[in-house]
Amino acid sequence: MLKFNPKQITLKNNKTVLIRQAEAHDAEQLLNCIKTYIPESDYIPKFEHEITLTLEQEKDWINSFITNDNSLLLVAEYENKIIGNIDLTGSRREAMKHTAVIGMGMIKEFRNSGLGTALLSSIAEWSKENPILELIWLQVYTENELGLNLYKKIGFKENGIIKNFFKHNGNYFDNLTMSMNIK
Repeated sequence: MLKFNPKQITLKNNKTVLIRQAEAHDAEQLLNCIKTYIPESDYIPKFEHEITLTLEQEKDWINSFITNDNSLLLVAEYENKIIGNIDLTGSRREAMKHTAVIGMGMIKEFRNSGLGTALLSSIAEWSKENPILELIWLQVYTENELGLNLYKKIGFKENGIIKNFFKHNGNYFDNLTMSMNIK
């Protein structure tokens, strides 16, 4: 099992944040963080009413990242409060075990502060060290310019667009899949 070494980073706003692997005891704080940033975001394809995990289910979700060798869940903490997270979910299927999908979110006040870069870089570095993983990927709304710029800066390449993939209040949005070969 490849561990993640915690690291402190100073953001553009001069706030110092700790990035570390999530643990089961983070469940309540992490759930509260997610419940805060989902309604604040235009680019996470989940609605507030869809966040239905109980505390026990959240603990199980966190533990799934601890027990699966091709997966990692990181949290970002500021003043001992979880302000964001990134998850790398490795496929359980044999033919795709070398791949993992990324999901990320953070509370609004920490967007555009360098936190996304730090979280994504941490995941990419860990993935490169992981003996199982060869390809990491993500999906992004084509309108999400901040996200697109970040993913390109880290080294993700565009793979293709599915038109009208997301639907919010009768409006359709395109989905771009991006990936990075890490071996």
